[in-house]
Amino acid sequence: MSYKSILVVASGQNSDAEVIGAAAKLATRFSAQVSVAPAFPDPAADLVYYGATLQASDEARARIADSERGAQERLEVLSRDIAARERAAVTVEKRALQPIVALAPAAILADVVMFAGDAARASLAGLFAETLLSTRAPVMLIKGDAVVGGAAAVAWDGSAQAARAIRAAMPLLQAASRVLLMRNIDDETKETEASDVGRLRAHLARHGVGVIEVRDLRGARVADSLLDAARAEQCELLVAGAYGRPRLFEMVLGGTTRALVNAAGVPNLLLSH
Repeated sequence: MSYKSILVVASGQNSDAEVIGAAAKLATRFSAQVSVAPAFPDPAADLVYYGATLQASDEARARIADSERGAQERLEVLSRDIAARERAAVTVEKRALQPIVALAPAAILADVVMFAGDAARASLAGLFAETLLSTRAPVMLIKGDAVVGGAAAVAWDGSAQAARAIRAAMPLLQAASRVLLMRNIDDETKETEASDVGRLRAHLARHGVGVIEVRDLRGARVADSLLDAARAEQCELLVAGAYGRPRLFEMVLGGTTRALVNAAGVPNLLLSH
């Protein structure tokens, strides 16, 4: 298995350079194609969508059009510079009237969809949630520099979501210097037994994953235990299932997924629902 189609969601912020750069590095490593989808605020597109264009003055429409072109051009220049630096294949799409609608057809065919680390907490929160929960595409949040070749951690609870995340992350796990299988033994919702870790370890070994280690973690706050262990082990990537419990439960009580997404700093996250 390898990555061949990588989709980047661009917010129009400074963090675009980080996430496009990470995607380009992956593309070079796996001979993949990167497609950048603009999802930054676009007043002109929003006016068209809501039927307000005719009510705006000619001067206002011209300013909005200039702003739209400027944002698109800046993203295209940034992407070209990164593509040249990393020697990667990167293309930039035109911003759709409603990115949350236009992104789905591309996301369902992408091997991975990449967001900047703060995307789920900012203007792209709805798009992030829609991609992860409705489209069910594997999503990577870039919170640091490296995304391939270093140590990687897997949050294992035996769930279908965690298994899907592992399958989506397989090229990265195969390339990792070592893989740590982490499970929180104080998590009351965990239904797996110790033998499940053995089966997972054997599964990864069959797929060519090299050094595999198991870590049993303790603590009532599952996300904190995972993040603390991953950081202590200097992992560049944490692979986890997302929203394994009912969404309403997660929304009311917080939940591990939200804590992982909102945590500042490394490691990068690869999530799947």
